[in-house]
Amino acid sequence: MKPQNVFEGIRTDLSNEVFEPLEDNGKVLIERIISKGHVTPEGQWYDQDRSEWVMVLQGEAKLVFEHAKVVHLKKGDYITIPAHCKHRVSWTADHPETLWIAVHY
Repeated sequence: MKPQNVFEGIRTDLSNEVFEPLEDNGKVLIERIISKGHVTPEGQWYDQDRSEWVMVLQGEAKLVFEHAKVVHLKKGDYITIPAHCKHRVSWTADHPETLWIAVHY
């Protein structure tokens, strides 16, 4: 086994948001997400079958929930989003890019 570092190997082309699975056993998915000013398209909502725990390791982001509640996540902040809790990303920092860890379970 060789350790890996979540801050290494970040792509330089971030014209599209990047979703990279770090582990996936079919029950739990851990992914690294890299956003650089990316947002969820207007009118689109995430409505996931699994709960999601998400943490911002670098940068900042704002999540909007279906009933207009806005949550501003800064470096080190995390939140649990229950399954089928509709939400969207309304803003992400572009400098430095926003680096997230998401755990879907």
